[in-house]
Amino acid sequence: MYCCWNLAAEIHGGVIVLNPNDNFVDLKTEKERLSFSTREESLTSTQSIPKRGSSSPEEHTSTAMNVAFIAHGYGGLVFVDLLVQRKQEVMNKVYSVAFIDSMHNTQHQTRGDPQIQEWIQKYCREWVSNSKPLDKAVGSLMKVSCPTVSAGTEKYGLAPSCCLHAIFKYLKSMLKAKTTTAFRYSPVATRSSTSKKRGNK
Repeated sequence: MYCCWNLAAEIHGGVIVLNPNDNFVDLKTEKERLSFSTREESLTSTQSIPKRGSSSPEEHTSTAMNVAFIAHGYGGLVFVDLLVQRKQEVMNKVYSVAFIDSMHNTQHQTRGDPQIQEWIQKYCREWVSNSKPLDKAVGSLMKVSCPTVSAGTEKYGLAPSCCLHAIFKYLKSMLKAKTTTAFRYSPVATRSSTSKKRGNK
C-alpha cells in the first residue's frame, strides 16, 4: 500500500482505499484487543461505533474529481456495477480504470448499453495473469471489453504488485491526455475578446 501512495504522489494524486464493509468498530472486540496489552476487562455488551475518519462510500467520493480506479478481481465487477448504476456521475468523474484479473463481464453487466461499452473500451485497461512479458497485449476469448495486457506473472496473487508501476504509468498518461483535452477546449480570455465585450455594453 505504501508503494501506491508514493506512485500517486508522483502524479500529484491521493489514494482512497474503498472498503464499504468496514466502516464500524465493534466496541467489545476493540476493547479486547486493547486489553490484551493493558490487562483491562473487556466489555460485556456488543456495540458498534463508526470508525474515526470513516464515512460511507458515497461520502468518500462525492466531491472528488479526476478519479482513477485500480480494481482487482471482484473489485472490477463492483466497479462496473457502479458505472451502470451511476453512469453519468462516474463517466464525468472517472478518467480511467485499471482492472487486474477482473471478474467483471461487460456484456452481461451493461445489458448491451453501447455508451457504457464504448466508455469502458476507451478509458479502461486490464492486466491479466499471463506468461507474456509485462504490458504485452493478450487476447481473450472470454471477454473483449477493453485492451488487455499481461501483468508480467502467471500467479494471480502476485499480479497487483508485478504490474503496479505499469498501471500508474498508464493512469498518468490517461490523466495527462484528459487535462490536455480539457485545456484545449476551455475558453481563453484575450485582450481583444474582453475589449469587444466592453464595446458591446
